[in-house]
Amino acid sequence: NGSDTVDMFNEASRDNEAAETPASVSTKPGGKSVFDISQAATKKRKTKYGSVSLLLSMSECVPINSPKSHQSWQEFGDLQHIDHSITAQTLSWNVKNVKPKYSQMSCDFFDSTGIVNVQDLLQANVDYLCLRLMAYSEFKAACAFAIWKMKSIHKQVDTTFHSLCCPEYAKQNILAWKHAADIWYKEVAGANFLDSTQRNVTVPGDDQLPLENILGSYGASILKNNCNISTAQQLLSANGEDTIRRLTGVVGRDFQGRREKDVQLIVEGMLYAWSLDAKHKLQANESATKLTSDGRPSFRTPLSYVDLEFIRSQNISSDEQLLVADPSLLAHRYTSFLGGTHDKKISAAEAFEISNKWQQGARLVLGFCSKQDICDTLPQNTRLDKDSSPQVTMHTVLNLCKTVPDGENGGLPRRTIFTFDRSSNLLYEFTVSIKKSLCSPGAGMGAFLTYKSAKVLRGSSRWKKKGYIPEKVTRRPLDASFSFSGATVTLKGEGLHGDEHHYGPENDCSVGLYSEFSLDDFIDSKDNITFSSKHMGCALVELESRYAPLLKQDRKTDKVFIVKDFLYSNEPSSWRFDVDESLIGHPQVVDFTDDTTGAPHDVARSHVSMYVNEVGHNMDLVENVEALSPTSRSVTYYIHIDTPMTRGETVELLVNYKEHYESMRERRGYGKANLSDGVKSDAHDITRVLRNLKERFLVEESILNFTEKELSQVIDFFVERVWDGVKTATTTLETSFQGDASNFLRQCIALRRMDWLSRILQTRFHEIIGGTDIESLPYVDTSDRDCIFHRDMWVFVHEWPKNDPRPPYTGLATIDKISKDKHNRNVFELSLTDGKCIEDVPEAVVTVPTDDEFKGVPKRIYSNWMKWKKQQNLPQMRLRMMKNLESVRWDPSFIQDISAVSASASFEMQAKTFQSLRWEFAEELLFLLVKNERLSHPFDENTWCPISISLSKKCLHLIADSLLMGRDKQHICKTLMVWARDAANELKEVINKNDLSIISKLALQEKPKTRESIHVLVVEAIHINRLSTEQYSKDPMPLDLEWYLIHQIVLAIHPLSSLIDWGDNPPYSIENLCDNIGLDKDASYLNFYVPKAQEWRPLVSKTSYNI
Repeated sequence: NGSDTVDMFNEASRDNEAAETPASVSTKPGGKSVFDISQAATKKRKTKYGSVSLLLSMSECVPINSPKSHQSWQEFGDLQHIDHSITAQTLSWNVKNVKPKYSQMSCDFFDSTGIVNVQDLLQANVDYLCLRLMAYSEFKAACAFAIWKMKSIHKQVDTTFHSLCCPEYAKQNILAWKHAADIWYKEVAGANFLDSTQRNVTVPGDDQLPLENILGSYGASILKNNCNISTAQQLLSANGEDTIRRLTGVVGRDFQGRREKDVQLIVEGMLYAWSLDAKHKLQANESATKLTSDGRPSFRTPLSYVDLEFIRSQNISSDEQLLVADPSLLAHRYTSFLGGTHDKKISAAEAFEISNKWQQGARLVLGFCSKQDICDTLPQNTRLDKDSSPQVTMHTVLNLCKTVPDGENGGLPRRTIFTFDRSSNLLYEFTVSIKKSLCSPGAGMGAFLTYKSAKVLRGSSRWKKKGYIPEKVTRRPLDASFSFSGATVTLKGEGLHGDEHHYGPENDCSVGLYSEFSLDDFIDSKDNITFSSKHMGCALVELESRYAPLLKQDRKTDKVFIVKDFLYSNEPSSWRFDVDESLIGHPQVVDFTDDTTGAPHDVARSHVSMYVNEVGHNMDLVENVEALSPTSRSVTYYIHIDTPMTRGETVELLVNYKEHYESMRERRGYGKANLSDGVKSDAHDITRVLRNLKERFLVEESILNFTEKELSQVIDFFVERVWDGVKTATTTLETSFQGDASNFLRQCIALRRMDWLSRILQTRFHEIIGGTDIESLPYVDTSDRDCIFHRDMWVFVHEWPKNDPRPPYTGLATIDKISKDKHNRNVFELSLTDGKCIEDVPEAVVTVPTDDEFKGVPKRIYSNWMKWKKQQNLPQMRLRMMKNLESVRWDPSFIQDISAVSASASFEMQAKTFQSLRWEFAEELLFLLVKNERLSHPFDENTWCPISISLSKKCLHLIADSLLMGRDKQHICKTLMVWARDAANELKEVINKNDLSIISKLALQEKPKTRESIHVLVVEAIHINRLSTEQYSKDPMPLDLEWYLIHQIVLAIHPLSSLIDWGDNPPYSIENLCDNIGLDKDASYLNFYVPKAQEWRPLVSKTSYNI
């Protein structure tokens, strides 16, 4: 890779894998081997420039397969930190002192061109050096070896030998060398002119660490008052002997009677302890000091905070220095750094890849290459691996996070997120905005995450840092279980931390483990610090406190949700999640759709989580959001960034709903079956109807297994949460037509589906109560009875008897006897809970007990009361359920109401409404036919040919229209006969013409295990009656006309006709149908089919449909 090609030769020499010379580079252009080139290039040189005279003695180069080379190269490649104390000594400007060090190969080239010191390199002519470098034999050998090394590691390489040796790459090397020398020269030369006394004086500034935050008030005041030392830096740079002498006189007052020498020892110990504390505190701040130092250049190369910390520890302070550093040596030291400082182990190969990524980034920001030129050695995985993904969450600074309407974006929500890396005291800022999604054309709006910046501590705020406590995952319920007794103690109340990692008091801008910082303590880092959930100190980022539930009504039992999802055409399933907590003894489902529209409610639309789209099966889309359950009753979205984001970068947030969402994907057109098998989405009417038909059977099966309690829950949901809102929305048509079209159409369908569901619920209700109808339901009618009380009933007595020597009694009692007084009023004889009795208790002081009045009584008494109360309330409950079911029935005038507003509504909206309701009625009719086994596999291309499917669709719509708007039966019969005759004539024409271009109209589609379906025709044959269209085209055979007329016309129309009650003199009959299409009524199959069909009774009644 261009500028670091020469440095790769150094790395290869130290690699143990290079113990044997590869055959792939055994020869090079010109017939010379690597061994020959290396031997020819080695020699001793003596050079003298100016006032500096140096003898550069180079050891003889040995072949790369020699074990001696490993030690010599490694020794020379050792880097050292820049020590500014060198400026106090005689300064050597030799190029070998440039930090970071040039590779050995670069130094050999300098020797060959007479470059000894930095000034020679800075003044050298670039074009001349390019020519020398191109002719340099060892440079070519290094390029060849780099190619072999890249092939052995990555198995492929795009860079050719010629490109590595071209003048452009040579010039990049030279410019990088000169740039590094210039930076080092200015830095060290500037330090050399500082006065030695000035170097020992710490100038107070923003990065000074006050002693009050390190030592106690005693030590800090002594040092400040007597030695003028107020910061940690001043303490460490102070003259020790002078400080001890000054403090001895002060401290000696507290140790009277001791020798002066003893006091000096005590002071020396105190000073040593104070210095040690100051040193440790400064070391903890060292990384932050380097990151925020204004005296050093910032990095434009994208780096994680830990990587930046390591690179600066190697005395690399700019992108240019990073570019020319030895990647192999950086990798070696990086592994040691991670293992020693962060207790993390990585392999040498991983470290080498990371160091190459650093240099690729430096090359990019310096303009030496483009993004297309960089070969990504760490390809991005577009799907999150649950086993390797971090499940720990970062600390979200909730006080700073906020979601507000974006006035410039149509009022859509915009969220600001602050998350804190406690290990490095780094504050990350993100924004989430809503705009048109890029994942697919019909995805609507999407949520986009923008990484704003990484904020580091100000120098003046570092003293606020407190001791770091290693984080552990402690997000678990605050309870304790006792194995012996089985008891569980749970902590409840106010002030308990929702995040057990947060210990300090919170305010509007508190940040940190102990809330020790505020937002003003941080500034944007000048370096290009990246963010990834895999960076050390980083993890999952909470998008919002929760995805759902957001309102109390967002929680439902699975039974209620099944009904709601069916009502609103599966729209709520797009937003549902199952949670672990049960709800009134049933599995719980949470979603944030409105109970009157099926679409997300306004509260959900004000949150950004609603706009996170799904990746589906498109592997080009990157999954970066996880849906987790921090509690047993809620779901929260967490951001997981795999590939590091740079400052200002924006990505779309996408979640993966896994396999349980596959049915919704297929409905929307991006499921596996849609992509691989050509299955159509719900936009295709017939496909949608067939899906809904299967769902109707599942819903019916579920309802017919409901308990009475579950029935009551669903009916109450209809009446209390759905009916009023849907009814209002579909009756205020002027407003509805101008609103959200999808919501209105969904509500119209829900209005019809409530009628269909109510009939199934009513069937189940009668099964439970034993077939009783609404008129014969037993219930307590208090209006026709003299007394609501009866024997053995619990009552509550209020202060009786009065005006009696005995104290009045107030409390529970049971009725033993009911009688009349002289005024013909009810009086009771009661038994009290203590076994005593009271007589002649008037009805006026007795009431039916409430639940509160049963508090404190024995459990047995309360259970008996509840059982009695339920029995008393059961008839009224059942009556209410029956009345509620009757109240949600379909109103046939709805269509007339829609027609009445035709002037104010668009024609397109009216057409959509009628079309939606027509298909809804068609679904119900197909359900009746399939359930009663009159029609098999409707619209199935394996059973019905295209002519028959088209005929069935028209006839089905004709009957559905008659149910919607009412039509004369004579007209329906006449239309059916005309369409049947036209279809029969078309069949005969196709068969008689024997035209291969139109024969597909009669083909049936078989679906074997192969991906492509086979189309077959029914032919007249003795041994075989089906022939593929391909075989037919090669050897045409006569088609079976009678089979087509019976199975594709009669068996399609007659089941549909059987839905209608034709009356006493029916205009339609199966015999008339056969005569109309020219079919012999004595056909063998008709003799079997007709007697069975004559037993069918009409399935559509006048009470259920408008006919």
